[in-house]
Amino acid sequence: MNATRRWAVLATGAILLGLAGGALADKRPSTMIVLCLITAAVLALAMLGDRAFPWAIVMVAVIPWFPFTEHSEAPSGINQKAICTAVAVAPLLPWLWSLAVGGRRTRPSPRALLMGLVFAGLTLLIFQTLGGVSKMIDTQVVGFLFIGVSFLCARRFVDLRGWPEAGFAGLCILLLLGVDAAVTSPGARVGYFSGYPITYGALVVGLLPVGLLYAYGRSRLLAGVIAATTGVLLVLSESRSAWVAAVVMLLVLVALLARRGNLRALSLIGATALLVVTLIIGTGSLHKVVEQRLSAKNTNSISVTHRAWSYNYATTQIGKNPLFGAGAPGFAAIQAANLTSIGAIDNGYLSVTVDMGLIGLMVAFIPIMVALAFLLRCLRLGAAPPLEVALALGIVGIAVVTAFYDSFYWAQLDLLMGAMGGVLSVRIYEIVPARAARREEAVEREPALGLLTAQ
Repeated sequence: MNATRRWAVLATGAILLGLAGGALADKRPSTMIVLCLITAAVLALAMLGDRAFPWAIVMVAVIPWFPFTEHSEAPSGINQKAICTAVAVAPLLPWLWSLAVGGRRTRPSPRALLMGLVFAGLTLLIFQTLGGVSKMIDTQVVGFLFIGVSFLCARRFVDLRGWPEAGFAGLCILLLLGVDAAVTSPGARVGYFSGYPITYGALVVGLLPVGLLYAYGRSRLLAGVIAATTGVLLVLSESRSAWVAAVVMLLVLVALLARRGNLRALSLIGATALLVVTLIIGTGSLHKVVEQRLSAKNTNSISVTHRAWSYNYATTQIGKNPLFGAGAPGFAAIQAANLTSIGAIDNGYLSVTVDMGLIGLMVAFIPIMVALAFLLRCLRLGAAPPLEVALALGIVGIAVVTAFYDSFYWAQLDLLMGAMGGVLSVRIYEIVPARAARREEAVEREPALGLLTAQ
């Protein structure tokens, strides 16, 4: 960092700290929290550069906004304004910083421009429906809109070096918080500090692939400990959708590795999966939780009957206004609360379609489509770039949970999906066939081989 930039950073930090002190003295804690977040973000940007983007996204996603062991409809002691500001700062501040310092540019994309215009249109639609900016300061609304914002901002940060460390740190934070909650309140579901145990499960499966990749690069033992701890806490979260997501991610990874013929990696994954399953089955309390959640009597439980009602209600509502829906995020959840004992539609895709129509579903689905297109391209070419595949698997995991949960209205999940999808949208065309990739690796190891190949 040159002297001019250093002085600019120090001056900005001093000004923000002064404003934070004034806000605290004036007894405005929410304003002070916002200013402290901005101060921390500016200092992080100065130290991390482009790597600040994944760190900002992941750290905001894993912050425990809610009470640790209780179900609460709203964060405790934290203003909605502060949370919405943190969600907005995470993608926008690194992006603006990169623009200011002349960071790496990506090629303009007509499809990205179209996505930006559609999200701008949806923002205007939500504004008109709700009737004011103040009513849009809500984590559901901001989270949904920032799927597009984080996706578009992420396209500027094509260097993936920050994702492994950030993903591993975020996963470790989630696991440590989960252990603390399990010890504090034995027998209760783990994950309320993320808003709800299913949200916790989705965050864990979203960060698990990239976190495990980083851990394996450091130590196989560390990777095994992380995998085992994750398995235990996913069981204690009692989130069946997260269990299904973990299985789907594993099957996709096995298909990719089998296509490439990587028997060593397949055997290692099989051994790790066997270790986790053995640990769960061999531990009485964990096995009991799994057995209860998967038992036949649950087919007539409240969640199952509510899900059947949700499908019937959603299809009826979508038929009335298929393009733009009700025009406001959360409409379907409010209607469900008025008509049933559960304030949610147990399918994120149906929920967002009721609220924002097929256009809203299409733009919210873009990161998932990018991840699926990336994985299909990898299968076709027999390639499996580890870090990109880890990001794609994380999106797939969250997408599976969304089939059973309103994931699109949880800002933490929206940030992760949008940011990972934006990065992959730029990297997807850089995949090379497996044979070419092995040749490039060999050339890097033996420069003389490159000369012979050229001749």
